[in-house]
Amino acid sequence: MSENSLKPEIFVLDATAFIGLDFPQLQTNPNSHFFTTLNVVSELKSFRSRMNLDILKHSGRLKFRTPEITLVKELKRRIQTIDPQTTLSSIDIEVLALTVQLNGILISNDLGLQNAALHFEIPVKVISGKKITYLREWQLKCASCGKIIRDLQRICPICGGFLKRVPIETIKQKPELME
Repeated sequence: MSENSLKPEIFVLDATAFIGLDFPQLQTNPNSHFFTTLNVVSELKSFRSRMNLDILKHSGRLKFRTPEITLVKELKRRIQTIDPQTTLSSIDIEVLALTVQLNGILISNDLGLQNAALHFEIPVKVISGKKITYLREWQLKCASCGKIIRDLQRICPICGGFLKRVPIETIKQKPELME
């Protein structure tokens, strides 16, 4: 297969992708394009992740983009429906929005981010680390009386107990979306 006949691929990288980045695996297709946000760069603390960033940046194949703010807000709202007390950061949600905006493939080793992406049918590639095997949704449950609470609260309106985040449903993940 010639270099020009390879399908262009758009990859959006979160911070965890830079930690476990496998350059030979990713760079086999010269038509691959890599994107991330400047906020992701602020999360890179380890020598390895900064080195991987520099290598990819100096190859000319990494570009920085800011996702559309309306898309970020919409994804944040939709994430609240599957995980009321989400552990995803605003930077994680930016990365998801950029992936949607560019119609790309998310590269992430973050299990929570993989879960959210697959709920929205965003393709995910894991370079190193674990892949999720089940999609999870979450709910708030009172630790004292066991009541399921639909509203975003910290205290149970029935008994005053603390609410905890618990999984309510596990669905086998869609293998066609996971590389």
